Amino acid sequence: MPSSLQLVSEQFPHLRERVACLFEREETFRELCEDYEACTLALGRQESDEGLKREYSALRLRLETELLGYLRQDAHSPVHRHQ
Repeated sequence: MPSSLQLVSEQFPHLRERVACLFEREETFRELCEDYEACTLALGRQESDEGLKREYSALRLRLETELLGYLRQDAHSPVHRHQ
């Protein structure tokens, strides 16, 4: 399992199946997961710079919101309901 997929699955365990499905079939969603992982790793490296910590935390929250929006959109798409 790619590390970005694992991280997003752990962040949203109640949506694990949908996350895996979207990750496999949607390049845009994969890229969002990779961005989320990169942001999370960068945040973990910020030990003393509180300004950067706040920036990365805000970015990670925006990415989480975007990921959840993508997951919500997929849940309401006709393709998803017929699977």
